[in-house]
Amino acid sequence: MRRSVLVAILLASLTLCSMLGAADADFLSLQRRLGELFKENVDSIVRVKAAYKSEKEGEKPQVVIGTGFFISRDGYILTNASIAYKPDRLWVEHKNISYSARVIGEDLPANLALIQIDTKPAHFTFFQLADSPEMPESGTILLRISAPLDFEPSPAFGIVSGRESRFAQRFFPCAYIRTTIPAGPGDGGAAYLDLNGKLVGIQVGSLPDINSSYILPSRAAMRIRDDFLFSGKVTYGWIGFEVREERTVASGNQIVLSLIMPGTPAESAGMVAGDVIEEIGDYPVRTIDDLRNAMFYTRVGQYVRVRLTRDAKPIEINVRLAARPETEPLVHKVDPTDADSTKVISGPQAEASASTPLGSIINGPTATEPALSPEAVKAAEKRERNNPPEPKPIVPPEGTNKLIPPEAK
Repeated sequence: MRRSVLVAILLASLTLCSMLGAADADFLSLQRRLGELFKENVDSIVRVKAAYKSEKEGEKPQVVIGTGFFISRDGYILTNASIAYKPDRLWVEHKNISYSARVIGEDLPANLALIQIDTKPAHFTFFQLADSPEMPESGTILLRISAPLDFEPSPAFGIVSGRESRFAQRFFPCAYIRTTIPAGPGDGGAAYLDLNGKLVGIQVGSLPDINSSYILPSRAAMRIRDDFLFSGKVTYGWIGFEVREERTVASGNQIVLSLIMPGTPAESAGMVAGDVIEEIGDYPVRTIDDLRNAMFYTRVGQYVRVRLTRDAKPIEINVRLAARPETEPLVHKVDPTDADSTKVISGPQAEASASTPLGSIINGPTATEPALSPEAVKAAEKRERNNPPEPKPIVPPEGTNKLIPPEAK
């Protein structure tokens, strides 16, 4: 009996040691993979700096710092609109060399800006934007590469912790990916990768109270980039209906058309009040957030497939999208005292986010300071009115790509 007990203990010890050894091997394998991804992609990262003149006479310009990354060989870079919103001067730093840059377009609701440098580094890499509706599952391991403050590009890792298209009363243009990676000064605009090396998205917001960050998905960034390149501004698709959200035991949550506006794409396509929306394009629709996310990926002038249920029978129609009227919000309360009285008009964003991106959760010069307050927007618009819209190029000193820092002038 005693020998049997000793043998059992020995076998258990060997099994435990084997398990611990396997765990150590898995950890070292993950560590090596993260290191490989960082080395493969670090040359895509730039530090973005934007100078803004002070409204007060005699004060030095304010310099806002963030991260950006190359997305093409043509020198196009994605960063945050809160960094590059109508700056007086704009430049990027790559391997300690500065390059003058110009803004191609910015979208405040998504906090995304596309900028370009004309003189490109001799050696750099770039990320491919993925046009896939798939979103990473909660628990997916992510690697962030950013250029915090004046440090060299640095890695950080964490996991996906959720997906939302709203935070409290703030509505996002589409579903954002929430991560466990905290955001600090200069991290805004950072690139996020999965372990396969795929670009998951760009950091556009932070939740400092819970040490989290928000990512705009790669597909959403591609959709906005295309608008910048084709028309210089972001336009959103519109169908022209109102909906209500219903919940039943049999069907669960569903989105029901409550009103079809006359003379709209919805009327032309034959949609009627009482239809239940099942899917728009590639996206199933069960909630208001699903509807907002699906409409974000539609494009003006194109046909989108819409699956409906009418009188308990499935139907499928194609709708040609119109441009969303400037004054049409996506979501607002019909009765402010009734939490369930939500009126929805097909469009991309809520009235609450029409004038500012994400309010206090957007990355800025510091981790907790709102990057783009209403006052900052007004100041930028005032600068634009007082100065001709024709931009003046930043000319680097002869024989070098380095810029003279604003404070040195």
